[in-house]
Amino acid sequence: EKEKLSHDEKARKLKSNLTPLSVLFSKPHNDHVRISPNGAYLAWRTRGRGMGDPHEEDNGVMNIFVKKRETLTIRQMTFYKEFDACVHFKFTPDNKSIIFLRETQRGSECYHLYAIEIDPFFDQGSKNADDPQLPPPAKPRNLIKDRMMTCGIGFVGGTQLWTSAESPRHVFLSTSQIGPNAMFWDISRVDIDTYELTLIEENIMSSTLGMIQVVFLTLIARMLSFFCIRMKPPGVPIQWFPDKQLAFRGRLEVNLLKLGASFCARNQNKGIWKTIHSCTWDDINLQLIGSTGGSGTARMEFDGNNVDIHLCAFKACGKASDTTTYDRFNINTGQYLKRVAGGDAKSDITGFCADPHGRTQFTYYEREKRLLEIIPDIGSEDDDLDWKKTSDTSNHTSSHPYILIMSRANSDDIWIIYAESDAGHSMFKGSPSAYFLYSRASASAQTAKGYSAEVTRNIELIFPSRPEMNKYQLSRMHPVHIKARDGEDILCYLSSMPLSPSKGGRIEHLGPSPPLVLVIHGGPQARDSWGYNPLCQFLCSRGFRVLQVNYRGSTGFGARFLRLGMNGQFYKSLQNDIEDAVKYATSNSNTESNDADDDSPARPWGDPNQVAILGGSFGGYSALWQITSNPSLYRCAVAICPISSVGAADRLSKNAFRGSPLIAKYWQRVFGKDVSKKKMVAMRASPLYHLDGVGDGASIALYHGEDDPRAPIDHSYNMLRKLKENGVAGEFVAFASEGHGIANRANLLYMYYRIEGFLCRKFGMSVYAVDDVKKFEENTGTVKWSAEYAKGESKKTV
Repeated sequence: EKEKLSHDEKARKLKSNLTPLSVLFSKPHNDHVRISPNGAYLAWRTRGRGMGDPHEEDNGVMNIFVKKRETLTIRQMTFYKEFDACVHFKFTPDNKSIIFLRETQRGSECYHLYAIEIDPFFDQGSKNADDPQLPPPAKPRNLIKDRMMTCGIGFVGGTQLWTSAESPRHVFLSTSQIGPNAMFWDISRVDIDTYELTLIEENIMSSTLGMIQVVFLTLIARMLSFFCIRMKPPGVPIQWFPDKQLAFRGRLEVNLLKLGASFCARNQNKGIWKTIHSCTWDDINLQLIGSTGGSGTARMEFDGNNVDIHLCAFKACGKASDTTTYDRFNINTGQYLKRVAGGDAKSDITGFCADPHGRTQFTYYEREKRLLEIIPDIGSEDDDLDWKKTSDTSNHTSSHPYILIMSRANSDDIWIIYAESDAGHSMFKGSPSAYFLYSRASASAQTAKGYSAEVTRNIELIFPSRPEMNKYQLSRMHPVHIKARDGEDILCYLSSMPLSPSKGGRIEHLGPSPPLVLVIHGGPQARDSWGYNPLCQFLCSRGFRVLQVNYRGSTGFGARFLRLGMNGQFYKSLQNDIEDAVKYATSNSNTESNDADDDSPARPWGDPNQVAILGGSFGGYSALWQITSNPSLYRCAVAICPISSVGAADRLSKNAFRGSPLIAKYWQRVFGKDVSKKKMVAMRASPLYHLDGVGDGASIALYHGEDDPRAPIDHSYNMLRKLKENGVAGEFVAFASEGHGIANRANLLYMYYRIEGFLCRKFGMSVYAVDDVKKFEENTGTVKWSAEYAKGESKKTV
């Protein structure tokens, strides 16, 4: 009987301790902790309107709070109710204000810069600071008066916002007019007190004359190329880099002919721009640019007339590194001087950490887990002693958390550390993540050779990020390696039902294999990572196993692996990796050693007749592609904000990103020439035109934001029409006032409430989310269509 125990019954055992949707999919209770330059204040974002119980007056909106460390007084600085206060914030160098970037409208991906003063909130003579019933003593001020301007964060690339101690009331940031040229940034300086906006560096694409010049010279270069005459097309800046004095001496340029990229720099005298390194569009590692705004890792750091650059495809000593590198050059001569960091065998550089003076000391990598490494000759020995041990996550079989250095005081005696595990951790009071204050106070001590610095260290918990999670059992995430059909190594992550304390922390194995859900990441130039994942926790707590697949084309694994998924492979070998992962996961273990770590369950990880696939954006495309091209593998698919047709398939797909030459060129690289230009080939690559291949009894669920700027909701409406024509069961829910991704708390909970019902009913399992209904009563979702039965069954539409 024990072996016949259904997986639904196993899940019922967890019902008394089942994690509610409202807990799983709430934002962190606390995040983005920062220390002020003088170390006097801590600032962070908190979910809700109060500092009491995590669920008290919780409207799901993240607002900014500040704590004065001397008096331990905490003040709420912003009081937004519609959507989060900001996506990025920082203290001004004079410790007087907080500046932050905020969307002008939820999902618009258009940002303005705001400022709010700190002192009025801590003025003991102000009743407004202590009485929540009174208006706040200060309100955020929008420093950008032009409604058609966006700043700081773009469609892709890094965050471009800088401050300087020499000019603490000025902010330098990227600015652009909303529209097709929004990725071609100017650099402006805004006065925090007077709102005055001054242009510092102008992009050639910002003026009509400049645009005409670029287009004309690009066309000339194109025509000359037909006669085998080489002419370098003009470069257009898409990202800027200042030196420590905030003189803008570096930029990343692209040309509009073939989108080759160049890192350009100029010397301290602001002489002519010199190209330090160039690479073709095919050789660009998109880890540098990122797949979303603020995610790019391109970097230039200046020291006199030398510059360190985060590069791809650079040959040092005649050999190019497959992964990204951090290399030093002389600007005047262009001479390569040394490799500072990078060239890891398995991972690109995924991030940098600088000291308070802007000197890079640490680099981040990500293999199975994230890890931090000290740059030789720059990070100090006592930094090495402290953090080499703490950050070593190279042993992926352990549940050791990874760490990130988030903020440092100017004196460098206080650091803010973020640590994260895949499940609740005792160091974090049962939360999967937490913030710590690391004190490195120094004092002079006399030795035989004179005075030396004696460092006293102390680390204290500021607060856990998700304190409400300590009541619930959470699942472990296991890195596993799967061989694709061509021998390519594919890193995946396997998550199973919550830990069983009676089994000493191991996964409980009872009865037949549970249903398996493949969760496919978007991008495709993105990746899945080890750590706390609410979607995986949600599915596991409901009785599923989850497999995430870092298919070829994912970022972070080097340029070769990324290229394998480009140029039309998005519906071929990339999808083969997902198919191979399913077949491997549902096949029996053999006598060979398991590629998973020691704590993961033996295969099969799922019943081959009980598999679902779920994804968002490009992951949504992959879910639709898999269930239409491999119908025998899947019982159902869930697609969130998907694209359903690609390239030249139809008017909707052809018009995608037509306003931005950079994004259009990017998708041409993903799609390849044939899909981009040939209608029949593009239709073969579009799930929309293959719904007749969906197996009997299969179902498809669609969820989409009505204001999606990246994958317009018409992609899902087109799917809906074809689903009805082909008698495929499922549902379609549209969310008003949502963009690319569902962000509003009520909408998010409602979406996953419906996904839980869709999946559990499909696999004959119980639905447990009824106690969350009141939490999403104010959602903006509209059920456009819901059909209970698929073709091959009695059809009934509700």
